[in-house]
Amino acid sequence: MRTLGRLAVILGVGAVAVVGTAYATGFDLSEWQHLGKPRNVLVVEGEQIRIPIPDGPSERRASSLPVTTDGSHAFMFEETAQGPTRYDPCRAVEWTHNPAGMPTGAEELVHDAFADVARHTGLVFEYVGETDEVAGFDRPLFQERYGEGFAPVIVGWSTEEQTAELAGSVTGLGGSSSVNGAFGDQRFLAAGVVVLDTEDVTELMESRRGTALATAVIMHELAHVIGLAHVDDPTELMNDENSMLITWGPGDRAGLAIAGAGPCQ
Repeated sequence: MRTLGRLAVILGVGAVAVVGTAYATGFDLSEWQHLGKPRNVLVVEGEQIRIPIPDGPSERRASSLPVTTDGSHAFMFEETAQGPTRYDPCRAVEWTHNPAGMPTGAEELVHDAFADVARHTGLVFEYVGETDEVAGFDRPLFQERYGEGFAPVIVGWSTEEQTAELAGSVTGLGGSSSVNGAFGDQRFLAAGVVVLDTEDVTELMESRRGTALATAVIMHELAHVIGLAHVDDPTELMNDENSMLITWGPGDRAGLAIAGAGPCQ
């Protein structure tokens, strides 16, 4: 029986958005403070799509957390002048769930994992309900089903036969896209994806420490979604091989606090 197996992160396979900057047609009052500045656009299948302007004030939704621990941590995307690429802490990170193929009783574990990551980052996650979108790293960043903004983080279930990257001991996959904000050069994360192996998680849930181990898998993949990368230290949950850990190590906690302390748009 597999324990946690190998936990994976997807960096390519459609997860990184190529962003250009251009003047887009049209104008609205929300752009007034940026008058004279070009609006960033994404080029998707030859079509220019303007980066959405975030709603609401530039104030954090929850207090940032101090870094009180030290240890191994790393980030998936880093810019020399900007540091790690992170989600905008002034907006709720919306997420959705496709329960197709989900093991019985696993939905609570998904919600628990989001709550844990929220506690350790200071980010606010907002569940927007179920979806029938199939979770994958070739997903469009903009979808009519979700409105005009970026697609929310999606959590879904799959098998080795359906998702080749889950072959062998890989129990989960996670990652986000790196995109520019509506104006300027600052980059942010968007449209994250978590894909979980139904069979592996079922086995974990049936083991002696089942629910705790299965929740740790989801926590690990959500950490990839908010920007954390793998580390070599086997005492950290963000190590890519894990058989016993069910909570964050000191390096994980430092990385999570940093991931939640990004700039607002």
